Amino acid sequence: MSIKYFCDNCGKEMVLNKHLYEVDSGAGWVAFMHDQGIETAWYDKTSDERTYGHQCKSCHIKEQGEENYYDE
Repeated sequence: MSIKYFCDNCGKEMVLNKHLYEVDSGAGWVAFMHDQGIETAWYDKTSDERTYGHQCKSCHIKEQGEENYYDE
């Protein structure tokens, strides 16, 4: 099963695999790595709301320089 999303930066369509793994987290957020990009989930305790951001592999590498997250 996969889900289609669009990169928040360039608008490229991504098909995100259901099998994801956590790569980073902080207070109120967690980042998950997919085959084609990264998904970040933010949680607001006061409103109990979750919001999500998506970034394709190429935009993520350009912004963060984290090529080692992706298996080629």
